[in-house]
Amino acid sequence: MHYQFFPFHLKSRLIKWNEIEKVYVRKYDPISEYGGWGLKGGALWNKGKGTAINVSGDIGIQLELKSGKKLLIGTQQENNAKQVIKYYQNLNS
Repeated sequence: MHYQFFPFHLKSRLIKWNEIEKVYVRKYDPISEYGGWGLKGGALWNKGKGTAINVSGDIGIQLELKSGKKLLIGTQQENNAKQVIKYYQNLNS
């Protein structure tokens, strides 16, 4: 999975499917869970929730990595995200 949040990430970041323990689409509260929108979380806010990359809305792709890290990527395309996740889960099972 490739992602990039410019200007914080100048290059695309990659998370390989074999590094992912769980992936799913979920509803979340940007303010109470991550402190708002943008590049949030990690060491500064609610460390157990991990990091969030979001610009609006309350639907995101939740990644739980085998390393224990968590990343939530906001999306405005909930149905498309679910279809892509299902497709790749079927490929890797």
